[in-house]
Amino acid sequence: MRTICTSLIPPFVFPSRLLPLFAAALGLLCLTGQSAWSQQSLTPKRVQPRTLNQRLDVRWTDDTHFTFTKQLPGGGRQVIVVNAETGESNPQEAASVRNQKNEFIGGPIARSESSPAEINITIENQSDSTVELFWVDLSGGTRSYGVLEPGKKRRQQTFSGHAWMAKSREGKYFGSMVAEQSDRPFVIRQEYPNPKQRPSQPSPRRGRPEQRPAPTVESRLQGNVLQVRDRATDQAWQTLSVDMDSQQRLTRAALSPDGSVLIAWLQTQHRPQDVVTIESSPARGGRAVEHRASYRLPGDPYDEYRLVAFNTKTGQALEHQLPVLDFGGPRVHWFNGNQLAISKIDRGHQRFRLFRLDLLSGKQDVLIDEQTDTFIWTMHGPLVPLLTYLKDSDRVIYSSEVSGYRHLYMVDLDKTDDWQAHPITRGNWLVRQIIDIDEPAGTLDLMAGGYYPNQDPYFKHLVRVQLDGSESIPVTDGDGDHQVAFSPDKRFVIDSYSRLDLPPVHELRRTKDGQLVCPLVSAERLADGESDFAKPRVFHCVGRDKQTEIWGTLHFPADFDQKAKAKYPIIEAIYAGPHGSHVPKRYSNSARFTDLTDLGFVVVQIDGMGTANRSKAFHDVCWHNLKDAGFPDRIAWIQAAAKVYPALDVDRVGIYGTSAGGQNACGAVLFHGDFYKAAYASCGCHDNRMDKASWNEQWMGYPVGPHYAESSNIDNAAKLTGKLFLVVGELDKNVPPESTYRLVDALIQADKDFEFLMIPGLGHSDGGRYGKRRMREFFVKHLTP
Repeated sequence: MRTICTSLIPPFVFPSRLLPLFAAALGLLCLTGQSAWSQQSLTPKRVQPRTLNQRLDVRWTDDTHFTFTKQLPGGGRQVIVVNAETGESNPQEAASVRNQKNEFIGGPIARSESSPAEINITIENQSDSTVELFWVDLSGGTRSYGVLEPGKKRRQQTFSGHAWMAKSREGKYFGSMVAEQSDRPFVIRQEYPNPKQRPSQPSPRRGRPEQRPAPTVESRLQGNVLQVRDRATDQAWQTLSVDMDSQQRLTRAALSPDGSVLIAWLQTQHRPQDVVTIESSPARGGRAVEHRASYRLPGDPYDEYRLVAFNTKTGQALEHQLPVLDFGGPRVHWFNGNQLAISKIDRGHQRFRLFRLDLLSGKQDVLIDEQTDTFIWTMHGPLVPLLTYLKDSDRVIYSSEVSGYRHLYMVDLDKTDDWQAHPITRGNWLVRQIIDIDEPAGTLDLMAGGYYPNQDPYFKHLVRVQLDGSESIPVTDGDGDHQVAFSPDKRFVIDSYSRLDLPPVHELRRTKDGQLVCPLVSAERLADGESDFAKPRVFHCVGRDKQTEIWGTLHFPADFDQKAKAKYPIIEAIYAGPHGSHVPKRYSNSARFTDLTDLGFVVVQIDGMGTANRSKAFHDVCWHNLKDAGFPDRIAWIQAAAKVYPALDVDRVGIYGTSAGGQNACGAVLFHGDFYKAAYASCGCHDNRMDKASWNEQWMGYPVGPHYAESSNIDNAAKLTGKLFLVVGELDKNVPPESTYRLVDALIQADKDFEFLMIPGLGHSDGGRYGKRRMREFFVKHLTP
């Protein structure tokens, strides 16, 4: 297909897929007389897909039976009854009957599924009761859309795949339905039994805390006066003596479970200085408004906490050797009636200790003392806490990457043996999340990453392990990212897994051995006429070290031509924050990045070294070196992808990002300007000394040293090559806007050309609608032929 356009230059023939790019760059006018940028017909039309059974709405009726609603291609639904013991499943009602009735039906309340297709339906109330209509969202929440009287009809705007429910004001249930097609009537006819509530999922820690008689001792803290008394003897309040100065205060007073020990913390406060922003255009008009907020920068002092303790019977102070906690508040766990486990993270994140204190005897031990040359991940993730105290025993599970992967270790609070001698998990994979702990059964359920060497290492799988470390059983094995929901007694699990290129597959599995009980349903993508490149492609190749696999995705224009002579420019959407991995792994019905792919760009996302959820060595690349951002891996990945997809143009690569991604995007054209030709950087942390202490010290360390300057976009502004567009919201509370302002100043001092947009009234953002339009125009201008 070709489109003929005219401009001030003679008419010519131009490939239609490049027309939006070319037209936007040159202000070309099409034959219709409208701007090519806004002419929708010039953008390849995408098929709007719909996915059936993307989510399962499961209702357990007892420990071994459940129902779920199955969507059918013709628009009907079946309620399927499943026997978890045998794997037998049967429809509760024939789909053909449902299709004919178009009724609100009983059974489990349907849930909406994501869909871009807007439709209109008619709802008629043929019952004898006034009902209230509710839209049911994707998570099962409801929103009222008013009442419908008996005999009345309503035309309702909704979306294909969205669910609706009807109830009377007295709470009687009149069924639910899923809207599938436009101009279709639905009838509310009769009352149904209220559906059973979804059973709650097990908490990460099961078991009941030991029941002890309530102590008669009580305490109180009023101002800086700490007092204790024994109610059983009608004792008067006894004031306990604590030496402190005017800069200190007492806080967090707590009695031991047996009432014999009272502790409190003497806090020395160090209030951070304020960060200042100016609201230039307040809604009410008048003068500009100054905003101030406390904001701790790397190197600024944290509050300090010193433990004070007393014998409640004698009122005497109890001596100890616990060091002052100078980074974060106290984390305390009582056990054995009056003993304490207290954790300490040293500032700089290179040492973690767990102390055991028997304050009455004066005995103190260190149960865990882990030190590293890089960092221990203690803040801003991960989902696995460092310490998980068990409820039925005086033990704690410690999460550590000392082996090279994040694994779990059992620590007995009553012993002082080597904590590394008692691993619960081991191997060349990592624990991503603790799901459930069953102490009586001696098991722990977790989500693991990298469990199967032949799958994407970021896929999460359910694994059941023994708390004594004797056995681990993979419960899931499908090639995808897994989400699980347990049966009430945890003997079964509903496993749903998907990939970017695979709609969800739903299965029933046994947890004791991981055996498949039965398939439930596989989601179906309905998209007639959809091109081969409508769904994203997953790609992986070795990175900078020629051995570690780097994973990412490509998102193509709807009419992508693998054999095209005119190659496609590439834009990387980057976020290299070390607190996670950022490339999506699960299926999505809707296409991503269409604002760019519909303009003819291929958009890529990559997790390079320095990001999380791989090995410790993979993660450590970020240490003292945030400017790295995995760029050597990203560049190698894009170059390798271009060999598989030769229509990609590696000589025209752009990049954009927000926040840490804004820092990364700007860094691309400072440190790798030979590869990246244009960068859009929004609300970037352009100097890690000017962003929040907690996040930056986790990766850049403490004290602040020359390595901070080496990673600074501001200090390296003179290295700019290529095109740069900086955007910032003047009221950013996350990353102070002065970070971008100082980069602007440094670029001016270096006599560099760049674009800058400050958006009045905007906070931490990608630039909003206006900024994103400017971003698209920026890339069209600088990445077109």
